[in-house]
Amino acid sequence: MPRPDRSRAALIDTAAQLFRRQGYAATGVNQILETADVKAGSLYHHFPDGKQQLAAAVVESAGGEVERVLREALAGDSPLADVVDGFIDQLAAQLASDPRDGCPIEPIATESVNASPQVRDASARAFAGWSAAVADRLRADGWPGDHANQTALSLIALIEGALILSRIAGDDAALNAAKVAARSLLAR
Repeated sequence: MPRPDRSRAALIDTAAQLFRRQGYAATGVNQILETADVKAGSLYHHFPDGKQQLAAAVVESAGGEVERVLREALAGDSPLADVVDGFIDQLAAQLASDPRDGCPIEPIATESVNASPQVRDASARAFAGWSAAVADRLRADGWPGDHANQTALSLIALIEGALILSRIAGDDAALNAAKVAARSLLAR
């Protein structure tokens, strides 16, 4: 049985933390290699296109994990508004434990608009996956398709914006306000 490739996982995990806390542009390849304790050859073996390809892999990994957790929470019997409150509370708790943390992909996504089409595309797919997870639940709850899609996109935009504002302000006021606004969006 083949051994798992620890260097690839270390590169993704390390880059994810550094990109989330510092941003894409402020994180250098040498810093990633040093922090991950990985040789440059391993980076270019797994990611021949270098930092851009690694960042896209980080977005795919982190974005997929958020979508998995979100879909798991949405699959239960709890009302959607309660699920959204719980999701926002989890984000607030993570931010409180380390104010350098926030959305696992937003810092990369924001910078990638001009820096890397590869990372921008991966970011767009991740956000679309989160929105689709919420839209699927809304449709299961009887919402018409277009209204479910629009409301889901609005919820993701609301939460992401609130997370950015809370991270910048250093408190959870915007996230708490987002919970109230999300309940309004979900009231039919």
